[in-house]
Amino acid sequence: MRNAETYRKVAKARPKAFFLDMDVSPGNPTNRLSELDKREEALANARDAVNVRRKLAQARPDAFLSYLAMSLNNLAAMLSELGMREEALANARESVDIYRKLAEDCPDRFLPDIAMSINNLAAMLSELGLLEEALANARESVEIYRHLAQDRPDAFLPSLAMSLNNLANRLGDLGLPEEALTNAREAVSVRRKLAQARPDTFLPYLVMSLNNLVNRLSDLGMREEALENAREYVDICRKLAKSNPDAYLSYLAMSLNNLASRLSESDMKEEALENAREAVSIRRKLAEARPEAFLQYLAMSLDNLATMLSELEMWEEALANARESVDICKKLAQARPDAFSSNLAKSLTIQALCLNSSYRWLEAVDSIAEALRAISEPLQKIPAAFSGLAVTIVRHYVDIAKQAGVKLDMGLLLPVLSVIQANQE
Repeated sequence: MRNAETYRKVAKARPKAFFLDMDVSPGNPTNRLSELDKREEALANARDAVNVRRKLAQARPDAFLSYLAMSLNNLAAMLSELGMREEALANARESVDIYRKLAEDCPDRFLPDIAMSINNLAAMLSELGLLEEALANARESVEIYRHLAQDRPDAFLPSLAMSLNNLANRLGDLGLPEEALTNAREAVSVRRKLAQARPDTFLPYLVMSLNNLVNRLSDLGMREEALENAREYVDICRKLAKSNPDAYLSYLAMSLNNLASRLSESDMKEEALENAREAVSIRRKLAEARPEAFLQYLAMSLDNLATMLSELEMWEEALANARESVDICKKLAQARPDAFSSNLAKSLTIQALCLNSSYRWLEAVDSIAEALRAISEPLQKIPAAFSGLAVTIVRHYVDIAKQAGVKLDMGLLLPVLSVIQANQE
């Protein structure tokens, strides 16, 4: 009776939260809100779901702790998507802690939940530059899923492939490219077999693993194999986008961006430019229809296209694309600075390099100085995550200022350098 009364009270007070739980499934209402880019509303519902389930778990922990953990995990994912990294990590940690406690009494039931939650935790730790802890969690997730997949391959091979992908990325973050490549290859192998059996379900996941494999091969300078896989990646995405453009055009644009980079590495500049142009064209259409979802990706493709054009000494067109990317990123960063200040810093850096190549040295200095200002706040908040980008920007600032004959602004430079140095100690 006490439990029923608790139910009635929280449902009456917050009916929307009570009925909108945070299970990640195609039919979940909150998930659909996110897909429709009503992200703020989706986040509010996710917070409500956690609050409701926390009250229920306090009254009946045996019945509701697992649901609280699930809601915390999915709230963390949504916060991370919105660039609210610290809060995302706190919720992800709490979710893992609850699942670990539950698994002490019922390991068979909760092992899959632990594997899922620590896989997500690893990604969030990586976003905050906590790379060693991220790697430890990614390794544990793979170990659990490998054990589960041995007994029930139909149920857990897809999750094993997902965790292998994540582990490969975490290894790459820490400069362990050979081991990263081994895991990326295994992820592709698993997903290729799954896609052969059930292409409608698993081809999109094979695409993601191929993308990761291409990056890992590129890290090791294995350009021919990287290019071969990048071409396969594009071919699959074209087929998917032809049959279902609403679902897969974004995948195709991503694959074209990656292929352009791999072609550029192999000195196939004209073909690289062709693919970069197509990626921009697709993402421009997507962003016109759904700006909240795709403007950030249009900016990324514009940056990539600007770089390709610059390599071919097409300076004016390169600069036009770089400027458009900066304009987009400024709007995004104004609305959500925590999520997009670093994107703005990258775009400003590319714009500065284009200006510098066009002999517009003073404008280039202004752009790279603005990039330093843009990276300053995220660097102060999360130095481990943004020190690498900040170092790159500092180097370009010094070089461009030297070429322009402009004295360095030490008031701008020294605070950034002090954070970088402290993070390296």
